[in-house]
Amino acid sequence: MWCFFPRPPVTHPALPTPLRMTSNLTSLFALAMLAGAFVVALGAFAVKTSLTGRPQTERVTKQGGTPLLGEYFMEYGLWVFRPAVRACVRLGIHPDALSWTSLVLHLVAAVAVASGWFGLGGWILVVGAMCDSLDGAVARARDLASDAGEVLDAVVDRWAEMAVFFGFAYYYRNDPVGFVLAAAACAGAVMVSYARAKGEAMGIDTRGGLMQRHERAAYLCLSTTLSPLVAYWWEPGAEHPRYHLVLAALALIAVLANLTGIRRTAFVRAELRRRGR
Repeated sequence: MWCFFPRPPVTHPALPTPLRMTSNLTSLFALAMLAGAFVVALGAFAVKTSLTGRPQTERVTKQGGTPLLGEYFMEYGLWVFRPAVRACVRLGIHPDALSWTSLVLHLVAAVAVASGWFGLGGWILVVGAMCDSLDGAVARARDLASDAGEVLDAVVDRWAEMAVFFGFAYYYRNDPVGFVLAAAACAGAVMVSYARAKGEAMGIDTRGGLMQRHERAAYLCLSTTLSPLVAYWWEPGAEHPRYHLVLAALALIAVLANLTGIRRTAFVRAELRRRGR
């Protein structure tokens, strides 16, 4: 099978190869470190909010939370990234550079996923998502926010996200269920953004709904990063694991994103008819 990063052949049906074992242990160690940092930072944020109240940034208030990702955790994410934002400002990093870096990282992650390296692809996705989160914050901190920057950010997001879904589709090309879920998730992600953009072009606000960009990124990053560890116990020795955790995330995105796209489209049409348009 052709791939950019060929996986080592399985030498025993019940045991992983040493390379795969090392990869799993590395992923487990990295995940443990990240989880520990997350818990410590969340505890610090909880103490801070109990003393001074929860921050309410304009970005989170405008976007709003959902049952899949509440405003509290959105504010927590922005709070965690503040040191990185300040570092980027001090270094004079342009927000456009962060946008392009995010795109490159997502493309590399897509290649890794397509080649079966879900652990590596997941961690690259995490870093790419971080860059995607930083570009807007850095633009506002440096007073460089503009409509031109928003256009670049939106276009790069679509390219990056579609590339990742294409990577999943390629990996699951011989698995009808996986391939359909990846394609449906990609379609839903595009339609969520397109319906909102079309509504805004008509002067209608359609920001509501589930599985928006930040939610899709969170679920894909988490499932892809964890999937090799789950597969190690669920599919021991599999040469081409199905990575059921990723399939579940793709199914969730496919259903909820397409429903949101449909609801947004219906809302825009109803509002236009109400206005006699």
